[in-house]
Amino acid sequence: MLLHAAFFPPREAVEQLVDLVRSVPGRPEEFAPVSVDDMHVHVTSFGNLARADAARLVAQLTEAAKEWAPPPRLQMAGCLALTAPGDLSVATPLVGDVDRLVSIARSIPDVVQALGLHVDRRRFRPQLPVGHVTPDTSLPYLERLVAALEGYIGPRWVLPDLVLLKPSWAYDGADSSADIHELIPIPAEPQPEIQPETQPETQTRTEAP
Repeated sequence: MLLHAAFFPPREAVEQLVDLVRSVPGRPEEFAPVSVDDMHVHVTSFGNLARADAARLVAQLTEAAKEWAPPPRLQMAGCLALTAPGDLSVATPLVGDVDRLVSIARSIPDVVQALGLHVDRRRFRPQLPVGHVTPDTSLPYLERLVAALEGYIGPRWVLPDLVLLKPSWAYDGADSSADIHELIPIPAEPQPEIQPETQPETQTRTEAP
């Protein structure tokens, strides 16, 4: 099975952002928005895994997540649009405990490689895609969209988990959606190491004759 790792903001925060994008005046064909359900921060991809390898991956990430506490506090704010040649995407950056978020994301490839599995090592981007421009996008619409997002500061939220996604395809072969394969919770506090139990030493007393 193909698996991807992602961070999902709370639905309420995403809906607020989507409402802002929809409020920008323009024709529907001028922008292709990401749906509320699909809006997430891509972390990395793991390739095609056998079920046994997927189970090992979940177990190893669950163990590694004990070191990720406390979970980062984040919010969406600002705009990143068409940042490179050929890039048609519009996104909003994450702000707040971004260094902690990046640290979590960068630790995942090392966890996966220790299992001997493939992992995509492309640079993690702490930003939430909101959609992409189309051939029908006008410059005035793009300027209005960018201005709306640049002035946006979303609500603060705490990242609860890392989500493993399994893509599913429609009958025509298109990548239509992704199902949640597993949730890897991020503990609120660092988890103490469990020390193995030791038997109390027994003392032998020798009576003097």
